[in-house]
Amino acid sequence: MNRRILNFGIILAAIIAATVVAPAVISVFSSNFDTTGIQTAKAASQEYSIKVQSEIVEEVAGEIKPPKELALEHLKEIMNKYHSSFDVYSDLSAAGNHFVVPAKMGNDAEINLCHFEDTHSGDTCIENKFNGIFSSWGGWYLMNGVLIGEEIQPKANWGEYPDAGFNLIEATKLSFWARGKEGGERVEFFAFGVGRDPNTGITIAPYPDSSPKISLGYITLNREWEQYTIDLNGVDLSYVLGGFGWVTNAAQNNNLPITFYLDDIKYDKEHLDEPRFLVSFELLPSDEPVLKNTAFVYDNALVLLSFLSNHTEEDIEYAKLIGDALVYAINHDRYFTDGRLRNTYQGGDLKLFPGWEPHGKNDTVRMPGWMDAKNNTWHEDKSFVGTHTGNIAWSIIALLSLYEETHEEKYLTASIRLGEWIENECRDDRGAGGYTGGYEGWETTANNPEGQTRIPWKATEYNIDIYVAFSRLSELTGDDVWRERGLHAKDFVEAMWDVEEKHFWTGTLEDGVTINKANIPADIHAWSLMALEEIDKYRKGMNWVENNCYVEVDGFKGFDFNNDTDGIWFEGTAHMIIAYQILGDRTQSNLYLDELRNAQKEASNTNGKGLVAASHDSVSTGFDWIYDARLHTGATAWFIFGEMGYNPYWTEELIIMDMFRGWNLISLPLMPDNSNIASVLSPISGNYSIVWAYNASDTADHWKKYDPTAPFGNDLKNLEPGNGYWIMMTSDDILSIIGTIPETVNVNLLTGWNLIGYNSFESQPITDALSSITGNYSIVWAYDASDTGDHWKKYDPSAPFGNDLANMEAGKGYWIMMTTDDILEI
Repeated sequence: MNRRILNFGIILAAIIAATVVAPAVISVFSSNFDTTGIQTAKAASQEYSIKVQSEIVEEVAGEIKPPKELALEHLKEIMNKYHSSFDVYSDLSAAGNHFVVPAKMGNDAEINLCHFEDTHSGDTCIENKFNGIFSSWGGWYLMNGVLIGEEIQPKANWGEYPDAGFNLIEATKLSFWARGKEGGERVEFFAFGVGRDPNTGITIAPYPDSSPKISLGYITLNREWEQYTIDLNGVDLSYVLGGFGWVTNAAQNNNLPITFYLDDIKYDKEHLDEPRFLVSFELLPSDEPVLKNTAFVYDNALVLLSFLSNHTEEDIEYAKLIGDALVYAINHDRYFTDGRLRNTYQGGDLKLFPGWEPHGKNDTVRMPGWMDAKNNTWHEDKSFVGTHTGNIAWSIIALLSLYEETHEEKYLTASIRLGEWIENECRDDRGAGGYTGGYEGWETTANNPEGQTRIPWKATEYNIDIYVAFSRLSELTGDDVWRERGLHAKDFVEAMWDVEEKHFWTGTLEDGVTINKANIPADIHAWSLMALEEIDKYRKGMNWVENNCYVEVDGFKGFDFNNDTDGIWFEGTAHMIIAYQILGDRTQSNLYLDELRNAQKEASNTNGKGLVAASHDSVSTGFDWIYDARLHTGATAWFIFGEMGYNPYWTEELIIMDMFRGWNLISLPLMPDNSNIASVLSPISGNYSIVWAYNASDTADHWKKYDPTAPFGNDLKNLEPGNGYWIMMTSDDILSIIGTIPETVNVNLLTGWNLIGYNSFESQPITDALSSITGNYSIVWAYDASDTGDHWKKYDPSAPFGNDLANMEAGKGYWIMMTTDDILEI
């Protein structure tokens, strides 16, 4: 007991010696100390500083959102873009379009779904022409159509085919915008009526629209855009074939040709609860439409993880929608039944439209593509419909993370099935082993009898991903076969490390043995630090990236995809931020975080929320694709990871704390894999002399200590979330801690003094943070080692002024005087 008293005296004396206002120190340890004098002495200056600080907080809360929140908001806007209404047409090939089959009626009518000039909104509108005279009439339906068997283009359905209509029962109106080229054009606009007599509504086909035609009658158009609405109240919308249509005749237009335009045709039917994928890139009107509706699986896995990283109930629900979409896609491919995913899918509706049954299968997941409006043909990209193992691995990582969060077995089952596909289809024993790239091209059809092509090369990047995916499968299933498979991938990765040049090679050529030295991507070096355990070995790869990929261009600093340094790849710069965080290099991580924050606000084509892919157009990769300055969900997700200090491979959080010479009062908002005190504090090993903790529940001996130089006598073994810790630093250093958010973040508090940690990554006003124990505490003290003028900060809930502790923050420790036992709920 004398030893304990002596050590307590040493720690107290040391803190007092390092503190300007000594009485404030004593108040932490003495429950009956009167702090009135201190409050009076500080009153004038503190009243002003508190006022200024509260104004800043109010401004942040009311007007200015943090970059991370803006980025998450952007992703949610993209996710909801095509589900807040039921669109007929917003842009050519837009992911939210329905009733995409134009069907001609009568004669002398033309339709162009891709008119770029003077649109109401977006990139394109629909140009319509009628050139008839005398008794001529004509028009167009925008209908759902059908796709049958081995056909690759949908065709019109005039009511001859069953099970081919949409259920739009919840819609109350159909709205659209229209304008005439000259003004005065007369056109009738309507919906429904397919398979029915247009005048009587009597059924004339076996599977007609559930409603007869509902029309606005003939409308005289103006030269300016004007919105029109068809009221749907009381209309049977249970089976809709013809989503929208127009018709006109020569007599209505005095035998003169007319041209008019349509845009933004939609039903007011939300479907926000449906699983779905996010379109990856936001294109410009001048862009080729190849990526218009494309949702890359890799990007969507990242977005899922970014939602999980924010830990709110709303974000978890968003993550589940993407996870459910991945599970659905595995089980509802239009051809394959072997548990694979494609590289891409289409945003908007997850399921293919009713009546569209490729290879005789209904409700299959939609594939991306684009419409050639001139020839009325649909096109797909052979790489997009393929399957690359890296994309599969990222999907496994995302689904396993979702399983850990929700404990829903379907996500684990889907992950296992994906892993088995990689093992069965892509395991390779040539050279250093590992797994091949996957498959490319279309499935076997009459038009493509050879089917898909196996990719024989092997990528370092993909095998890094597979190693993590299989390692996590091993942990969660307890099946060592996944561990062996993961090591098979890791062996290949390690073989790609050049010991002399201190960098990774990109992988192998098609023979699976010869190293591909034609191009070296930057990302594998940052990813190796996130994924592999041998940080000291592979940190040299960061030097290679810094020396070969660093770029200053377009007003930004960052890193290129490879070493041709022709532009900044913002996603790759975010990779480097996380790698720097893992290395504890706060200076570099903050430098490039600031660059990305500037890019969020100022880069070409930004919206102030998301992140564009590159600092300018046509940034090369050394492979067969480029990056343009377009808003990109993947880059935005990686930016969020950087802001959060989140390693998406292992779903680990990272907190970096500045430690100052002298006493520091800290806490752990994370649960490290190894909570042993020496392990947790290894980043500052040699630069601290002692650690103290205070256990309010141990009435015999509250104080626990750890002295790294003492061979015995230490009774503080582990550092855990929820507790505060005093650490004496012998020099300045940076403490980086990697771990996961603890499942239970509440803190048990006992009457008297409690030394606690704040178990949240989100800073909160102290009154909000402590709202669950309101009335049951009398004072809170914090110790700011960086404030040499006055280390101690306090909050007294009964004091009208004089408080200088405004917020509770992650990584900080706090003394709380409780007047009764309670539980702090965070």
